[in-house]
Amino acid sequence: MRDETRFVEQVHRDLRDVRWPEPAEIRARARRRSRRTALTAAVAVLVVVSGSAVAVGEWAGRKDAPPAPLSAATFASPATAARAEIPQEALLTPADVPLRTGVQLGEAGLMEPVRVDPVLESCGRDRGVPADPPTSRYSRSRTLLRVSADPTTRHPALLTQDVYRVDPGQGRLVFGLVGILLNACAEWQSSGPALLHGRPLVAVRTHRWETPVSGFAGDESVMLRHVSLGSRDRSAGKAAAPDASVEVTMVVRVGDLVTVVATGPGALEDRVDAARPGDGLSYADLETLGRTAARRMCASAVPGC
Repeated sequence: MRDETRFVEQVHRDLRDVRWPEPAEIRARARRRSRRTALTAAVAVLVVVSGSAVAVGEWAGRKDAPPAPLSAATFASPATAARAEIPQEALLTPADVPLRTGVQLGEAGLMEPVRVDPVLESCGRDRGVPADPPTSRYSRSRTLLRVSADPTTRHPALLTQDVYRVDPGQGRLVFGLVGILLNACAEWQSSGPALLHGRPLVAVRTHRWETPVSGFAGDESVMLRHVSLGSRDRSAGKAAAPDASVEVTMVVRVGDLVTVVATGPGALEDRVDAARPGDGLSYADLETLGRTAARRMCASAVPGC
């Protein structure tokens, strides 16, 4: 019995030293694991194809030998094969951001749509704008979290970045679709269920988009400013949530690489809720980050710069 008591006490001491990951970190790990599963399946398919090639080798020298199997390498040029996946060096780093950042989250993907602003895309669907985003060949993402003085609080996202490798001509299509959506959605109202003091209601929120600057980085670039006004009770017309926010998304293209850099909640100095100056990013900071993102993509883009 004494040995069992010592064992239980040792387990309790060990558990106190365990570092439990943040929920966001757990979700990021799960996404990376699912992507690795997909890649493993793809590798398995390639192994089967390779096995077929070995079997075909046994027919060598025979008149009735079957044709050699086709592979992805048959259609890929040397430049494409060498610059397919997106390296980590093509993304922004914490040293590029003028504010302190903590945890970094990231993942890589295949055949994902180029997403610029989900809310803007929702407005386009609501107004019948045919603006389906192109599908990338490869993608890589990174999220930089704010440093929190209190270790028990959740780390809010300061910046998120996605870099997509697209087929030739598709990069320009991304900017064309953004222009179409902006023309249709300069102002848009969304509605959905909400709770006010425990009472269910239908809240209406007004969204506005504008482009304060463009052509500031890379081959093409545009900055989108999204103002989300406080929501109101649709039936009573009263304010349901008076808070308002401003978020900025930058889209920059270098060759066949397109990056989307978006600010997190409260990351800007000029938030509508009057944040203290100096605790966020300015528009000059964002333009500098856009140019830095373009420089980082140069070595991996086709053509490079």
